[in-house]
Amino acid sequence: METNLALPVQQALMQRWEPLYRSQLHYLVTWSTRGRRPVLKQRHIDAIHALVRTACEDRDFGLVEVVAGTDHVHVLFGLKPAQSVASAVRELKGRTTMALLEKFPELRVWLRGNLVWDERYAVETVSPLRVERVSDRLKSTHRSLFELDLPQGELNEREDWAAAS
Repeated sequence: METNLALPVQQALMQRWEPLYRSQLHYLVTWSTRGRRPVLKQRHIDAIHALVRTACEDRDFGLVEVVAGTDHVHVLFGLKPAQSVASAVRELKGRTTMALLEKFPELRVWLRGNLVWDERYAVETVSPLRVERVSDRLKSTHRSLFELDLPQGELNEREDWAAAS
């Protein structure tokens, strides 16, 4: 079968082929502190956000959302089909553990050792149609944990107590 194609079309066909569609699989991963102890304060959570964002940028994970509570972390991200979710979780948990223990030595005392995270984690696949809804749900759920309606004096007392413990 012989086709008579125009010269620009023939040249384009001889160039490197790339797929027109690029897929990405989205996952919601949740892990908790060792013993599910509620030791994470706002300063730890801010550091976790920065560390996860940096790790995702370095490893080319498509980070959608990262939120944390006092005893757990949720990360919603997209991976290419060639990337493993287990490797991604190992990377995120490992990087955050090392950096948190270095920056916040009090975590060693509160968690009674050198491990920050529990070895288990939960993974949920998220369809492309639900990514935005899941992200909004995570933000609204964890916003309410730290925006308590406490008087300013009581809030400062709690922060002082947490810093001393």
